[in-house]
Amino acid sequence: MKILKFIAAVGFALFIKLFVFQPFVIPSSSMDKALVKGDYVMVNTWQNALFGNLLDIQLGEVVAFHYPLEKSAIKSKMVFIKRCVALPGDSLILENGKVALEQTKLQFDYLIADPDGKLNWEILKGLGIHLGGKATNNRWLLSLDSIQISALIEVDQNLKFTLNSSPKDKIDLSTFPSDSTLKWNRDFFGPLYVPQKGAKIKIDYTNFSLYEKIILDYENHSCRLQDSVIYIDNKQTETYTFSQNYYFMMGDNRHHSQDSRYWGFVPEDHLIGTCSRILFNADEFLSKRLLKRVY
Repeated sequence: MKILKFIAAVGFALFIKLFVFQPFVIPSSSMDKALVKGDYVMVNTWQNALFGNLLDIQLGEVVAFHYPLEKSAIKSKMVFIKRCVALPGDSLILENGKVALEQTKLQFDYLIADPDGKLNWEILKGLGIHLGGKATNNRWLLSLDSIQISALIEVDQNLKFTLNSSPKDKIDLSTFPSDSTLKWNRDFFGPLYVPQKGAKIKIDYTNFSLYEKIILDYENHSCRLQDSVIYIDNKQTETYTFSQNYYFMMGDNRHHSQDSRYWGFVPEDHLIGTCSRILFNADEFLSKRLLKRVY
């Protein structure tokens, strides 16, 4: 009888893990402050496993997905957790690291002049500041959100903050799609159309770099650009119709996140589920993060 109870308990636990909720650990600071390093996050896998794909991703939700660029079967790819900042059919524009009307408390790198020399790591750690360091002449480079900036001003009103953003129109070829004709970087990006299933777009040499990977790797067609003409499956064409939905994902810590700005769209078939709660934090188990809801 005890063996049957044990088997039933293990079976139930496996069912919960495989088909209802699955925990994932946060390995970096890319989602500070919503999720911090060491958080164990509960992902709602039932949306995508128990009854087929019932995922209905909403703008601003935190989502777990398989890393698109990894060269392996989808379910074997690494798991990333980011925030959805653009849905299928949206047109994305990033200005100074922010999407229009974005409500999330974001973090950015700031250069801070500390003329009175009041800042030290004891003060910074007390405010939850842990990324960055001190430069010369009482200057700091720190990753901060708006609440931390306000707290630092209370420490010393003489502190001067300068957002460490990339200049507009400065080309950064490390950002998607590595096209020198697009003057995009981590802080100024777009406009970019996020493909929607069934949508037909005009495709030519001006936007081929944006959708080439989708056509080749995610929708399994051959394609090439030759003498300013597009060929898909060896046929000359001026349009393309997408066969699945795509999403644009970004970390809340905008200057410390590898996300869609660097590797492009997340296909719908790579999604795992939305993140609902933090189970606990590995470094601070009995803390305010225990069973905290993910916003």
